[in-house]
Amino acid sequence: MTWPFENDTSAVEKKLASRSIKADKRRSVFVILTIALAVCLMGTLCFLYSAQQLKTLDGILGQYQAGCVGLTREEVVRLADDGRFEKWGCTVEAGTARHEDSILQVSYVSPEMIDLMGYGRITGTYPQGENELCVERAFFRYFGLPEEVGQTVVLDLDDGERSYTVTGILETENISRIFTVWISETAVEPESPYELRFRFAGSQGMEPAQLRADIEQFFAEMGIPEDRTFYSSSYFGMVDLYLGNGMEVYAAAVLIAVVCAIVIYNIFYISVMGKMREYGRLKVLGTTPRQLKRVVKRERRFLTAIAIPLGLICAAGIALIAVPGYWSWGDNIRSAVVVSLLTYGTVLIATRKPMAMAGKVSAIEAIRTTAYSQQQGPSVSRQLHRRLTMPRLAWMNFSRNRKKAFVTTLSLGLTGILLLCVSAYANSVDVKEMAQAQFGDRSQYLLQYEDFAGREFVEMQRENPLGQTLREELAALPGVDYITAYSLTCVEIPAISAIPGNSEHEPFVVRGISREDMTEMYAGSGVLEGTADYRQLLDGDGILVCPAGSALKEIYRTGYQVGDSITVSCYNGQSKTYTVMGIVQDVQIGSSTHFFILPEEELSTLYPEISDFTGYVNLHTEQDSDQLRRAVFGAVSDQRVAVSGLDDLSAELERGLRGELARDYGILVFIFVFSLINLANTLITNLLTRQQEFGVFQSVGMSDRQLSNMLSFECLYYVGITLLVTLTLGTMCSLVVCKVFNQIGLFGTLTYHFPALQVLLFAAALLLVQGVFSACAVRYTRRLSLVERIKALD
Repeated sequence: MTWPFENDTSAVEKKLASRSIKADKRRSVFVILTIALAVCLMGTLCFLYSAQQLKTLDGILGQYQAGCVGLTREEVVRLADDGRFEKWGCTVEAGTARHEDSILQVSYVSPEMIDLMGYGRITGTYPQGENELCVERAFFRYFGLPEEVGQTVVLDLDDGERSYTVTGILETENISRIFTVWISETAVEPESPYELRFRFAGSQGMEPAQLRADIEQFFAEMGIPEDRTFYSSSYFGMVDLYLGNGMEVYAAAVLIAVVCAIVIYNIFYISVMGKMREYGRLKVLGTTPRQLKRVVKRERRFLTAIAIPLGLICAAGIALIAVPGYWSWGDNIRSAVVVSLLTYGTVLIATRKPMAMAGKVSAIEAIRTTAYSQQQGPSVSRQLHRRLTMPRLAWMNFSRNRKKAFVTTLSLGLTGILLLCVSAYANSVDVKEMAQAQFGDRSQYLLQYEDFAGREFVEMQRENPLGQTLREELAALPGVDYITAYSLTCVEIPAISAIPGNSEHEPFVVRGISREDMTEMYAGSGVLEGTADYRQLLDGDGILVCPAGSALKEIYRTGYQVGDSITVSCYNGQSKTYTVMGIVQDVQIGSSTHFFILPEEELSTLYPEISDFTGYVNLHTEQDSDQLRRAVFGAVSDQRVAVSGLDDLSAELERGLRGELARDYGILVFIFVFSLINLANTLITNLLTRQQEFGVFQSVGMSDRQLSNMLSFECLYYVGITLLVTLTLGTMCSLVVCKVFNQIGLFGTLTYHFPALQVLLFAAALLLVQGVFSACAVRYTRRLSLVERIKALD
């Protein structure tokens, strides 16, 4: 604002700012590039987050809302013909089969179901004949078969070996040895139950509560019992899923803004220091401190006005390429405004101190100031005679402006610290250890009943496929060290089924534990409340409850305390009431959590007609092999027994971990680019402002090689201090990160491994910059003659 009694100097200020930008194009390019990169990265994170949310929401809205099971084909047709479905599809589970050392999940899936559930693209056609099928592409890759439609494969799908024609290949990503096989409807057993899933017509924009009420009314009108219906938890929980909190995006944006602020501060600081003589001349001519500040402000606004749109355009391009078809103008305009304001605020904060320096300097001080003269007074040695080696000369220049050196090494050191934290976490996570924490009792193979629960589970236990005979055969296999077996049975708990929102006949698997296992598993901190004494439980009709954190309360809307009563209802008509004597932690013995635990002998009281309650068999081996895997699968002939391998779970976890680390390293690359821009700006500024000094050195005998060595050592000091910070502070921070994740236990037991390879690559990248700079610096100095450099002024 210009007051009436003031001269309007805005035109002059504008010209000065424009000339300053044109005169120092290198500085301007660095500032624009830094801000644009920061905006690009923050904008990309926000735009991708928005696109991914829209994609997720679109996937939810485009998939099923509810369904029912246990239908005949006629019932499926009757429900579909009612006309109230927007989309629908049906499926029939044909169980699992084993082919050599792999598992085949066999089912009939209607073509409508493929579209409704988004199962993936099929190359070829869906099978129509009884001897036709569609198989995942990974199946052919694993067994070394031609990946082509029309070939014949021989499989045993639980009805003897038969030849099948491959009419389609399912294009899905799969690195495990569990493969999907789709058969035609003509190959389905006549009495097989159908599962129907659908989207209700007219549900677009409908409130979830109202939609669910309408679907419930539809089921009632069509005579479908409540215990045969289900609802998509993803769809009806989509609001929370869609909104999320985005905290990881905000945290990353703030981190990027901090790094950007450090780089911009250093660039403007060096630029202002380099123009101190110019500002001094302007002050001699009558320029006020306020006018000088306004000149710097105009430069700042001009550069920011170019950089922010450039960064947003790049971010939009990346988002459109990465997630095409999910651009939201409303969400992304809001994100662009937030990113722009955050960036501009960052620039304001970063340039505040350099701008104040430009306004405060006196004319005399400005004339004597150089780009590296600030804060050097106390550090100037009073020694008259010193040995001037190239490392010492380099250190003298490095320490001339400690603030500049500190800011530059800070940005590089921050990159190194973050790199060490991410790399140490990546190296310390043992995928196999993480898988073992979620798999059996740290076994290599887990045998259990295949997707059976309730009455079917109890009926199977009477036949006992996991009985003593099979266990002895497995224990005798070469390579198997020992096996562990655990007892289970299935009951209903009427009190839980009566809670609104729970299924009417919800089956619960009850774990039976022997005296020895109970003593070992629930010693010390394993018991949260009460007691886990085997004899007291047996004599007092006691039961243990494992809430598994808050899982029991969240899933079944109930909780128990010591002293509560639990009545269980068995599928043979018996029932019995137990007293809760202990609340215990979850001890993994299989693939799922069991909320209720009884003494093993008590299972025979509930089901006296069952002689063997084995529900889990874990095979332990020191070293797995393909031969052992084939032997295990060959020994288990009953298709109702599912065989799971630790390596299959490890492969799935490793794929997810690779995706997470790719995102983390991607952000680190951007931050590293910021740091390199900062380092390059510092080194180039030193080179440009010291031409006269270099000319003087060479006039008294310094060779081009010695000049190159001196410049190399200066760059090496930045590299060395950066690596020192990385190896000290970075190591401490990485140890803390690994310790925190180890305490959480989400990734199993973490064993710290120093990321030597990543640190060596980081050091190599810095040394590469140092080498390139030294070569370019010497070549640049040769462009001017010695006399021209000695006469050079700023």
